[in-house]
Amino acid sequence: MIIEEVQLYTTRLADLEHFYSHTLGMDVSHATEQTFHLQVGSTRMIFKQCETPRAPFYHVAWMIPTNRFKEAKQWAASRVVLSREGDRDETYSTNWNSHSLYFEDPAGNIIELIAHHRIQNESDHDFSTQDILQVCEVGLVTEDVLSTVNELQRIGLTRWGEVSDTFAPIGDVHGLFIVVKKDRKWFFSTQKAEIYPLEVSICGVGKLRIG
Repeated sequence: MIIEEVQLYTTRLADLEHFYSHTLGMDVSHATEQTFHLQVGSTRMIFKQCETPRAPFYHVAWMIPTNRFKEAKQWAASRVVLSREGDRDETYSTNWNSHSLYFEDPAGNIIELIAHHRIQNESDHDFSTQDILQVCEVGLVTEDVLSTVNELQRIGLTRWGEVSDTFAPIGDVHGLFIVVKKDRKWFFSTQKAEIYPLEVSICGVGKLRIG
């Protein structure tokens, strides 16, 4: 599953534009008072201003080269405060064979850097923003995880690993919806999952409007 574009909403557009362009040094374009585009490797992230009683936040993961997790962690730690779970600021998944770290942007979006070791995407140079390869996970919050999983399967997406009534990864190693039940606490965060609108464009599937 290749995620081509993700559209998210925020009440703090100017803060996010400054964070991604200046703090992280990433490529920002099409900036207006209502929107900007963030290029995350092969994926375009679009942030749009909204005025809502509750400020939206999302979970998004960015894939990095399998052999550059340590350098990516140094790069991130020099720019942001890494999120912690207990005494850990990184995690290894035996089921996924992947290393991850997390941080939050000024709007509370939970950003993950993940190195999938089953993918041969090694780099032979020092880590930089150009080594952020693509968006490979988007959190999808729902009242009914299993019903949402069935809907995603009907459009051709598949389960990836274990599925429960509170958590389900749907897609494949290259791109996943992380389907979670509303109010479930996000990993490496104190925030509970909430339902907010988003749009995700998937290669070969099309644009999905959610929430």
